Amino acid sequence: MKAADLSRADISFDAVVNKYSDMVTRLCCLNLNDTNQAEDCWQETFLTLYTSPYILEKTMPEIRKWLITVTLNKCRNLNKWQFHRWHENIDELDIPIFDEQISEVLDALRKLPSKYSQVIYLHHYEGYSVQELAHILDRNENTVKSQLKRGREMLKGVLELE
Repeated sequence: MKAADLSRADISFDAVVNKYSDMVTRLCCLNLNDTNQAEDCWQETFLTLYTSPYILEKTMPEIRKWLITVTLNKCRNLNKWQFHRWHENIDELDIPIFDEQISEVLDALRKLPSKYSQVIYLHHYEGYSVQELAHILDRNENTVKSQLKRGREMLKGVLELE
């Protein structure tokens, strides 16, 4: 039985944190320019989950989508709040990746505007379809498609420069 097939009664807070901690960390690092902000965002995301126990009554795929939405919203809020404050150099952030090639691509993704890096990351690394991304990000499907296309072109340019 896959973890995603767990019945609703089998899902605990600890199981969700263990399963999705790395995904939330990568999203925070990808969207924030400061290690401390990324850590704060991670904490805020899981604190929101902890204080929303009704979420644990959902299936794991639903919880995953909820976590992505909450994480992106928390990142957006932190970026707004910290807009005029000093940030660490984005190149110094450590994203927990063990594959060197994937690490290079994620480093290049961080150089793109967030609207492109988010859709590329969620589509290619987290496996969401265009239709699912449109729902999660509250965007039109055609917008997601064009952001994927433009983002890939921009990513190709960044990777060729390196």
